[in-house]
Amino acid sequence: MHVKGLGDENTPMAVPNGGFIRRGLRVQSIAALLLAGGLLLIGPVAAYSSMFGSLAAFIPALFFALIVAPKFGPDSAAFLRAAVIAEVAKIVLTALICVAVFIWVKPLAAGWFFTGMAVVIFSGRLGLFFRV
Repeated sequence: MHVKGLGDENTPMAVPNGGFIRRGLRVQSIAALLLAGGLLLIGPVAAYSSMFGSLAAFIPALFFALIVAPKFGPDSAAFLRAAVIAEVAKIVLTALICVAVFIWVKPLAAGWFFTGMAVVIFSGRLGLFFRV
């Protein structure tokens, strides 16, 4: 039995609206700012270390969204090509930011740096589930 619209090659891909992407990025930025603000109670090194870690995750995610979002549409080959290229660029950009921070930012609290990265990465996933 064949249901029309399911599995048809000519069925257009569902296109998410821009609010979906913006919501994830907004949640990431709010989480980064709240973490850094809270860490000011511990000290400025902890706060700016977490902020640099947050930026090391947020900037590549923003870059990825800017490259991939315009490719949503019926041409799945163009979307897949853009997604693969953007993902590789995101990984390279993340590595470059991490290297730059660890070379030039002194003193740096590495634990808070990676905590900032983790908070931004996981909060972006939460932003996909909740309306903010």
